[in-house]
Amino acid sequence: MKFVILTGENIKTLIVFFLSLALGFVVSRLPLPGLGEAGRITLGIFTTAALLWVLEPFPLYVTSFVIVILEVIFLAREGGPLGLSGNQYTIFLNPFFDSVVVLFLGGFVMARAVKRYGLDERISRGIMRRVGVKPSIVLLGMMVTTAFLSLWISNTATTALMVAVAIPIIKRFPDGEPFRHALILGIPFASNIGGIGTPIGTPPNAIAMGILNQMHRDINFIDWMIRGIPVVVILTALCWIMLCRIFPPRIHRIEMELDEEEPMDRKSKFILVVFSLVVLLWLTSPYHGIPAAVVALIPLVVFFGLRLLGGDDLNDLGWGILFIIGGGMSLGIAMRESGLSQWIVGLIPFAGMNKIAILFIFAVAAAVMTTFISNSATANLLLPIVVGVTAVSAETSAVVVALAASAAMILPISTPPNAIAYGSGLIDVRTMMKGGSVITLISIVVIVLFIYLLF
Repeated sequence: MKFVILTGENIKTLIVFFLSLALGFVVSRLPLPGLGEAGRITLGIFTTAALLWVLEPFPLYVTSFVIVILEVIFLAREGGPLGLSGNQYTIFLNPFFDSVVVLFLGGFVMARAVKRYGLDERISRGIMRRVGVKPSIVLLGMMVTTAFLSLWISNTATTALMVAVAIPIIKRFPDGEPFRHALILGIPFASNIGGIGTPIGTPPNAIAMGILNQMHRDINFIDWMIRGIPVVVILTALCWIMLCRIFPPRIHRIEMELDEEEPMDRKSKFILVVFSLVVLLWLTSPYHGIPAAVVALIPLVVFFGLRLLGGDDLNDLGWGILFIIGGGMSLGIAMRESGLSQWIVGLIPFAGMNKIAILFIFAVAAAVMTTFISNSATANLLLPIVVGVTAVSAETSAVVVALAASAAMILPISTPPNAIAYGSGLIDVRTMMKGGSVITLISIVVIVLFIYLLF
């Protein structure tokens, strides 16, 4: 039996990888005024990581491990440019089990339990039974349901579920009905929007919290929700209004058939109780003092300990996303410790700019980048830089970038929910751009103004 490693695809991967390393090495050797050796090496690592995140020769989480290897070899060696010794190299490894990563892990476990026992579908269908038959109200009900589910479980899983619920409804529309587009676009847009409401809703939120925690500028679970939930409500409402205007319905009634479901069994009820308890503990952490990350371990212990979840569920928890978060935070440490973040910020004349103008620059940059690369990669690249801009508080900058990184909805490649909706075959790229461009622009304005005026 012949074992072949170097296929054509693998050769292409190796070429992109080594070219990225080579370009990073060249950048690290550039004589840049005001930037020391550690900063130049970190800039080279940043360049390599950026190329690998944008070109994606292999999964994004592999880039996280490349980052750590390069940091330890070139920055953390004995007598190296950072002056570390002994086990101090672990500063680049610690982010992979940071409290924010643990928080996200707990969210994944709860999401897996909810999906395993069909609670997500039960919730979505339960709400759909109560929204009536008017097209615009059906759209609103689907968007609210999608946004709510995306607060707590993966927006990718939420979109897949809700698209499956929507397809039978859309098929009842007559040919040429423009509101078909509104219904299929409303789901991924609401899913993207809903994810910004909680720390576990989408990876950029976790990356932002992790970087702020490293700076001792902590934002807890409820602090994030105070900022995120109002934005979710406002954007969901505006998105609904705009979709109804861009794709106005010609019909006045949608005939729907949703079969009655069987009552929940004991396991499903128990899952729901634990889910509610964990959310309650997260929301009340300032009062009982138990860290949100420790609370996040409760569902892991309970669900796996009582064998409500098994080995297959453990394998499907989304470890890749956790590694992406850890790698981004590790790169953020290197950029801060080497002085690279401060050097980059010093190149841009932020001092003479208005605070709101700076926030708009950050938000537009995040949205534009996320249009073409993943929001996780965008957050990893931008957040270590923007938190160093002293003209704006680190908390404000980090939250604006994290929220804006989830607000790009123009292309199918912009976010996984967009890709799922496009993959349904019910929407084309031009129609997605027509609705997505307007919603993205509105989202940027709302995010910046809300965070600027209230925080």
